[in-house]
Amino acid sequence: MRLFAALDTPYAVTEELNVWWQEAATHLAPGDWRDVPTKNWHLTLAFYGDVEGDAVDDLAESLMACAKETDPIQLGTTTFGAFPRLLKPRVLWAGVDALEGPGTLKQLARCCRQAGRATVRNSKGKRSAKESPFKGHITLARGCEFPAPIDAGILANMSQLPQLQWVAESLVLYQSTLHPDGARYRKLEVFDL
Repeated sequence: MRLFAALDTPYAVTEELNVWWQEAATHLAPGDWRDVPTKNWHLTLAFYGDVEGDAVDDLAESLMACAKETDPIQLGTTTFGAFPRLLKPRVLWAGVDALEGPGTLKQLARCCRQAGRATVRNSKGKRSAKESPFKGHITLARGCEFPAPIDAGILANMSQLPQLQWVAESLVLYQSTLHPDGARYRKLEVFDL
């Protein structure tokens, strides 16, 4: 099973963010972007890839421990951005960070990633620790082929990302199944913070 750990985005936040995104996307080159369905919006903490057998249960136990060590987290949107960067975008996102307790979100992400390193092995039987630095975000759209750069002129025409706030109260272990029309997610376990 293809798995990842995430924090859900509440319905009200998703709706308000989507209103902004639909207007902001009109400033981008038509046909360059494929929107991620709002039902798939979440804040990924750790991606594990394919996990099989007992490793799924071990991972779930480790994530439960991460959740028990973490209080609910006050989150807020921060800025609009792109991976790898705005002038060479492949993924567009809304940034998210903890509003109270600096580092709380990064600590939870670190714990979730360590849970994966301790329990998940790659196809060669080795544990994998190679990953990019954590950047809290909600993926809004993915590039089709080679999207046009997003320059200062485009950004100036877009309205500012709304400053939305919510409290994350649970950690979710998701299964991701790839389909021709995009990924589908299913909650496997939910752990209260």
